[in-house]
Amino acid sequence: MGTDIHLAAEYYQEGRWHIAHIELPCYRNYRAFAILADVRNGYTFAGFDTGDPVIPISYPRGLPDDMSEELRALLDNEDEEDDWQLDQEDLTSILDEEEQHHLWLGDHSFSWVTLQELLDYDLDQPVSLRGMVSPEAACLWHENREPPAVVAGYSSQPDWVHLEWTRPLRESASLISDLIDALTPLGDPPHVRLVFGFDN
Repeated sequence: MGTDIHLAAEYYQEGRWHIAHIELPCYRNYRAFAILADVRNGYTFAGFDTGDPVIPISYPRGLPDDMSEELRALLDNEDEEDDWQLDQEDLTSILDEEEQHHLWLGDHSFSWVTLQELLDYDLDQPVSLRGMVSPEAACLWHENREPPAVVAGYSSQPDWVHLEWTRPLRESASLISDLIDALTPLGDPPHVRLVFGFDN
């Protein structure tokens, strides 16, 4: 079973956090999950080794205590006795019709990171990766250092081989760069953050 990430963005303005209505890249990228919150850090669901673990920005911090009222309302709106009691007209003006129903941030490893923390993380550091690859992929790596495009934790193919290779971390954690690009227009990096969780 795979793990997926669920994201929301916030920006700080006029003394409080506000939800940011932007499209965030959201795809399965275990090396990025490891950087964000130590999730799937060097292994797959079945426990297969995928390479050296990385040092995460943070271990899961939980949801922020000062989360924006808009985001909290989206997360809590299945509860009939919502403590926030936002005016429905105000909420409608800031949320898309689809978003008014519910926003799910998964069921484990809830956390948040600022844009500044993403920018400060060294994505150029080398990381050792491991897995089972086809003989052709292994040959390409040994001959001209072309990293394998398809890697498995386990393979029933009798000719597949175990390979270890080293690449800059940004190549296997592409979601981090994509998130930085999406968040940058929101403002001052210490005052922009991702709020997220995961599900299996």
